[in-house]
Amino acid sequence: MRDAIDRTAVGVVIAVVFLILALCVLGTFGAFDRKEGTKSPAKAPAAADTSAGTEAAETAETAAEAETLPETTAAPAIDPEVLAAYDPGALDATAVVASTLAQRYPDTVLGVTEDAGAEYLARIVFLGDSTTYGLRRYSMLPEGRDTKQVWTPSSGTLTLSQANIADIVYPETDEEITIAEAVERKKPDILVITLGVNGVSFMKEEYFKSEYTKLVQNVRSISPATKIILQSIFPIARSYDKQAQINNTNITEANSWILDVAVKCGVRYLDTTSILADAEGFLPESYQNGDGIHFNEAGFKAELDYIRCHAWLD
Repeated sequence: MRDAIDRTAVGVVIAVVFLILALCVLGTFGAFDRKEGTKSPAKAPAAADTSAGTEAAETAETAAEAETLPETTAAPAIDPEVLAAYDPGALDATAVVASTLAQRYPDTVLGVTEDAGAEYLARIVFLGDSTTYGLRRYSMLPEGRDTKQVWTPSSGTLTLSQANIADIVYPETDEEITIAEAVERKKPDILVITLGVNGVSFMKEEYFKSEYTKLVQNVRSISPATKIILQSIFPIARSYDKQAQINNTNITEANSWILDVAVKCGVRYLDTTSILADAEGFLPESYQNGDGIHFNEAGFKAELDYIRCHAWLD
């Protein structure tokens, strides 16, 4: 009996010894795990910190690269007196700025000048479509509706696709003659052409530019001394109800074609759209006459004031 108890006591002691040894071994492995950085679920936050550090390094590298990029040239400041001369009042004055196009194409795009005055406007003949005819309708020029400065067909409108064959009313005699014949007779000092708003609905780039180029070259060949200015197509207002055909997207594209024609033909471009479009590219409702595409008196005043302060003076 005593021997059995002694053997049991020995067994318990051995079991306790083995338990102590096992705990020591586990403690050793735990210490190794912490020392060597062996991954374990408890160490997941440390891995996330490493990732954040990498992203920070990449961000710093990107910022350093960005600092080496060339700076964008800022638009030149505009004399407040010049601004005041043609600020139409309907748009914020800060919107009336020198066109960035004038910086890119200084030999083509007319930039800001001092107000050239009514005398400058009196030297201009305006050739165009119904957006030009309104200059006569609203008596925006000297002599009012009897002005001799507006060339349009008797219908009041002109499509670019027909410009090289259509007749206009020659106001000096009220005859209907071709544009070429009118140029031959008048030899205009300055000719401002505003065409294309009807053409954007069906004319592709090559056709559009070809007809415009033909018109410009024809005028130049007949009257080399005439200063030819191609004016941008005006934007349409939000209220215009035929935007499936004519909209500010295709107008903007067509204006780039007109600029291209001006560059290649060596004539000037007038970026009037830059002060006629609001922040979203639309003509302000206060400038349209009720149909969303044609100007009222305020719209024409904004156009003429812009022309006076973007004059061709040389």
